[in-house]
Amino acid sequence: MTQEISDLSKKQLAMEVNRVALKMKTVYHGDEVKIQHFVRVYTLAKTIGELEKLPEEEQENLELAAVVHDVEGEDRIPTVRDILTGCGVEPDTAMRVCHIVENMDNYEHIASLDHQIFVEARSIVRFKEQNTPADEIVKFAEERFITNYGKMFLKRAFDV
Repeated sequence: MTQEISDLSKKQLAMEVNRVALKMKTVYHGDEVKIQHFVRVYTLAKTIGELEKLPEEEQENLELAAVVHDVEGEDRIPTVRDILTGCGVEPDTAMRVCHIVENMDNYEHIASLDHQIFVEARSIVRFKEQNTPADEIVKFAEERFITNYGKMFLKRAFDV
């Protein structure tokens, strides 16, 4: 019975994330660079989160943050919240995801593993997209990477 409940909640999470991803693909229709960016961050964040065995709630926060993190504009956080709640995400979850997105560059105040993994996944993707020099990657990683799988993916991506 417990396995059935777990399988059901995983399916619900996947459906929720898919709804939000479809919305984001609509918002950024025609901007393949943005779409590919959030897909890469999402894929890597999801994988690291699963390998690190995040609790389901944190995995959901992580995946949703990875999908919506690149929303632009002055009212970015209210827009992110509207996208999430418009896709059926619970208000408490939307608030947590908004917190992660709002603080994605605030490395001093990472207080949860879902936030940490999001930062690591986004950093790896950005390093690749921006052709970041190896010495900058190493310095950042030494200061900011803490998960075993984040470090592993970084090493495999850049041989650092």
